[in-house]
Amino acid sequence: MARRTGVAPRRAADEMIQQIRREADPKWAATSQRYFKEPVNLYGLDTPTCRGMTKALLKRVKGSWTLRDAVAFCRAMVRDPHLEPRGIGFEVVAAYVGEAGPDLLGQARRWLERSCGNWALVDNLAPSVVAPLIEKCPGAVADVVAWTGSDNIWVRRGAAVAFVPLARHGKLLDAAYDVARRLIDDREDLMHKAVGWMLREAGRTDRPRLERFLETEGPRMARTTVRYAIEHFPTDERKRLLRATR
Repeated sequence: MARRTGVAPRRAADEMIQQIRREADPKWAATSQRYFKEPVNLYGLDTPTCRGMTKALLKRVKGSWTLRDAVAFCRAMVRDPHLEPRGIGFEVVAAYVGEAGPDLLGQARRWLERSCGNWALVDNLAPSVVAPLIEKCPGAVADVVAWTGSDNIWVRRGAAVAFVPLARHGKLLDAAYDVARRLIDDREDLMHKAVGWMLREAGRTDRPRLERFLETEGPRMARTTVRYAIEHFPTDERKRLLRATR
């Protein structure tokens, strides 16, 4: 069989990283560091610039790449320790996730474990790659719920954040609430925020269920989680639930 024509994934990654380095802005990198508690390697590119690079690459390889090529590209991009190449790599895989089956879930977890290292990359990868996978592959839901038991905070955060876009539309709510229960005793502030975010989205389509959950489980939760979960509630209802969950 003749090989498809087009740019090879490794070459595309090398070219992309060279472009990123040319456009690096150390001042913006230093400014962006304030959004993270942990040190993060940054070239200093803003989000619109990174998205523009991703869009240009996807246009360039349209019709010639498959999911396999996208994964190969991402594997090459995450070898660079900076946030921007890794984020672009995840976004390219997300563009091909419609071709994926449950086998991609293992690779996604490895990226969470080895190639994230901060909340921003988790919040890129989990909603765009993991969420579509568990929606189309019901058998993968239990695997992601089980990530809550990981020693790795980025895997645990990925478990919660993966359900955010689904919960927002009332999908897989049983699993989302299971994740919340499993993470109630997590001591990390970034996890408190992630669970609260997920619960807030779950409440968009079924507020009574969220209220019942908070009334039962809220007293065990971090206050940050509860406050995030009720962020969009009317003022009087927020005050009532904050009193009820003390």
